[in-house]
This record gives sequence, structure tokens and C-alpha cells, in this order.
Amino acid sequence: MAFTGRWESHEDQPVEFSVAPEGSWDLHRVLFWSDLIPVGKDRKRAAGVAGTASGLVAWLGTRPNLQLSTPRSGTIGKAALPAKVVDIAISSTAVNEAADCPVRACADFLTWPNAGDHVYGIAEPAVLRLYLSDVAYGGKNHLLAVGIEGWDRADLKAFLPEAERLIATADAPLSPAP
Repeated sequence: MAFTGRWESHEDQPVEFSVAPEGSWDLHRVLFWSDLIPVGKDRKRAAGVAGTASGLVAWLGTRPNLQLSTPRSGTIGKAALPAKVVDIAISSTAVNEAADCPVRACADFLTWPNAGDHVYGIAEPAVLRLYLSDVAYGGKNHLLAVGIEGWDRADLKAFLPEAERLIATADAPLSPAP
């Protein structure tokens, strides 16, 4: 990846790598994930969801506490891996799912292999732009996800050009899944 300016990382693991421009970690960041797993409001793995971009997008659309944009096409990285792109926010009618939520509503909806009881979610007014791509590496198919978090819609809009430039420079030995 080609970083412009100073960036910091708080996660660098096989299933997650996340970065943010220095000093802005609490406002916005870019997350790279492998093999996301959907979780329900009970923080348990959602049953019957295909581990593909289409499967995850379809499932996210069924979550009443989330507001999902219409899926659109996009790409990830130098290889221009085809991706489904959605914006995810807390629904205006959401019921809070997290006991420690500091605002009106939070929703947890993702985890990853070997995460234990760790889950990923958002708190109102945050917005997550999620790129999902079915990829192949190591002789297996995987779900690659790249998220761009914004504190709110205005912050996401302002951060998108910088985040999308970074995502376009990402390079890894991946190919689109057959």
C-alpha cells in the first residue's frame, strides 16, 4: 500500500489489518479483513449465510437495526478485484444491541475466525462503507472485506478520497474466486 502522510495501525493480524491517518483513529479508519463471519444481535454466528460477498450482503439487508445502501460494483487494490460495495449505518428505528453502547443505538454484526468473543459493530452516527470480494488464495476461496469507517456521513464523505486512494494501492497474491 502506498501511504501519503503519516498513518498509524492498531491491528496487524492475519484476519485484520487496520490503519488511520495519524491522530484520527477515533474519527475514521480503513480496515482489511479476511473471511468475515456474520453474527446476530445475540453475538452468535448467523446460521445459513453463505461465506460470499453476495451471501453477506443479502444477510446484512435482513438486519432491521442496520440501514444498508443499494449494493453497487467497485474494485479493491492494484488487481482491481471485483467487489460489492454497500454503506452501512444504524437504522433510525434501531433497538440498541449492546449493553455498553454510549449512544442511542449500537449494532454488532461481524466477527472473524479465531476471534473468540470479539465482534465488530457500529454506534450511531457512524457509517461503514464495506467492499466485499470473493477471492482465492492458498488453494481455497475466501471473502476479502475492506471497510472505510466514518464518524458520521459527513466524515465518511470527507475521508473517502484518501481512503479510496489507499485501497487502490493495496496488493496481495489474490485472484478473483472462480
